[in-house]
Amino acid sequence: MVSDTARYWRRLDDQRIQCLLCSHACILVNGARGHCNARENRAGSMILPQYAWISSIAIDPVEKKPLRRFMPNTWTYSVGFWHCTMDCPFCQNWEIAHPVRIEKDVIVPERLIELALESGCPSISFTYSEPTLHIEYVIEAMQRAHSRGLKTILVTNGNILPDPARDILLHTDATNVDLKTSDPAIYRDLLGGEIKVVQKFIQIAAELCHVEVTSLAVPGVLDSSDHIEEIAKFLASISPDIPLHITRYHPAWKFSRPPLSPETVHGMGVAAKRHLKYVYAYS
Repeated sequence: MVSDTARYWRRLDDQRIQCLLCSHACILVNGARGHCNARENRAGSMILPQYAWISSIAIDPVEKKPLRRFMPNTWTYSVGFWHCTMDCPFCQNWEIAHPVRIEKDVIVPERLIELALESGCPSISFTYSEPTLHIEYVIEAMQRAHSRGLKTILVTNGNILPDPARDILLHTDATNVDLKTSDPAIYRDLLGGEIKVVQKFIQIAAELCHVEVTSLAVPGVLDSSDHIEEIAKFLASISPDIPLHITRYHPAWKFSRPPLSPETVHGMGVAAKRHLKYVYAYS
């Protein structure tokens, strides 16, 4: 299924278009796809060549998202897509975020919500790879979920621009946002994102829904108490009540560096607690 109902783009000259969804702001010639490989210029209009293609479905504890202060001790119907807006070389879900091969499994939003209701879960989570890349689909599914009494959860890298951020967060009950490092250069050069864009996303989320943040402890990226304290200070400037999850990376995709020691991760948690009320360090 291909959808020609893409939003967040503008026309340029010579059948070129510019995507206005994420920080890359790709300029696409006719026939080209964006950095994400999921949004395409076809004859001077943006189309969604993988609209409604689902990569994975599971039923998870809501704490696995991770959310610790939203609907605790419940299960959530979890849905994943394909591709990502960033390029983290240690991606823990790289098989679907940067796939070598894609399986076409089309589930339209109406059917997805029926499946979620049949599961008996009180919420639906858009998760695993980067759901905001498929914002048109996710917003429609969230609207249908709310009309049927389901809560909506968004698990995201937050690397999308303020206008689409507000549009999707208006339909979101809770979000967990990755804040991957405090270093702007690492964000841009290694991870393919913009720290200011992610920080703005978190600020908007705090206005519109319940928000928790995850920081993955990765050697050479986020690996010290000083680094995590910078993140904690930023979150505290919005609200000291924002929960922060510090999780320990495991080697994956292009990264083979050994994980940080449990003691280091614990120390990072102690540092973050100087600024935030709710810090969860997982080693």
